[in-house]
Amino acid sequence: MRADRYTRHALVLAATAGLLTITAYASAAVAGPVSVSSRGGGTPAAAPGWRTIKTIGPATGNVAGLLTADSATDAWSVWAGPGIALVERWNGSAWQRVALPAKFNSYVHDAVAISASSAASAWLFNGSHTALRWTAAGWHYQALPSWVKPVNSVAFGAGDVWVFGTGTVAARYNGHSWAKVTLPEPATVISAVAANDIWALGPSISYVMRWNGASWVKVGLPLLPLPAGATLSYEGMTATGPSDAWLFRAILFPNSNIPETAVLHWNGKAWPTIPGPSDIGGSMASDGSGGLWVNGIDINPGGFWLLYHWSAGHWTTSEPPSPMFSHAQEALTWIPGTRSVWSAGPGLNPANPRKIYEGVIAKWGP
Repeated sequence: MRADRYTRHALVLAATAGLLTITAYASAAVAGPVSVSSRGGGTPAAAPGWRTIKTIGPATGNVAGLLTADSATDAWSVWAGPGIALVERWNGSAWQRVALPAKFNSYVHDAVAISASSAASAWLFNGSHTALRWTAAGWHYQALPSWVKPVNSVAFGAGDVWVFGTGTVAARYNGHSWAKVTLPEPATVISAVAANDIWALGPSISYVMRWNGASWVKVGLPLLPLPAGATLSYEGMTATGPSDAWLFRAILFPNSNIPETAVLHWNGKAWPTIPGPSDIGGSMASDGSGGLWVNGIDINPGGFWLLYHWSAGHWTTSEPPSPMFSHAQEALTWIPGTRSVWSAGPGLNPANPRKIYEGVIAKWGP
């Protein structure tokens, strides 16, 4: 399996309806770089830029979605909203609907995570002790252990599936039974590269966790001297290998409501640091060529989530492609084996006076 498919912040897309306005959209179908971050210089992003590939809906209210990709020819998205409970799959050339029996609609509306390893194997979780599983025989329920309440998951095949809950015990499925695997701390963000290379971020500010195929080990983070009253937190993570992982760090100092942010890049030995592109970071994804995509928002002036690209030592800034909301965080997912990225989020067609809401799947790169 590949990186970036299971980042928790990247997966849950829920925007506050009162913030979603028509002024939040880019006017063009392709959104190229529109400005350069004040925290660094920049050069234009390589074409093709961000553009809308598929809209999901319509709905009479906000639409939320989950997204995962395991190869250039296989990706899955799940969408829920007023009157909508849909599953779509990318087959390498188009997004197509995967039939979902009406009896599963309520499950999809409560979904918290999706994992897939192929066109014939996908898992959907809604926080209960039952998963919704797709196989060659169609959709069916799969019982989960009572000791795990899913919030994240990864899948490397029908016989290797991980479910992460709110505690320090994960459930691992071998195709027949579930086993308990203990982590150093609860995992809030997951980025899976391969069956022997899974990264996890928890509440600790001194280390992240990595599964090396045999056990969970701690990868130390830089220890910073902070003044009294300052707080440090990590808000995102993505990895593409044992010597390639990224983190978004925020430090809030006393008497300030705007954090100092940075992006840390693990090179196998240390965490070189670059200035963050925004005050708050969200989803992160590799660009497939040594760079990074991040979405984020500034506190002042606030209200607009933008897309930031780190490449060749510079940040460049792009607006989300129309009709995606600029007031809502998007999910960013690297397409394994390529130099392309999927993005998914809520949208509203500015040309429709009835404010018909949509889910939007966008793509950057070839």
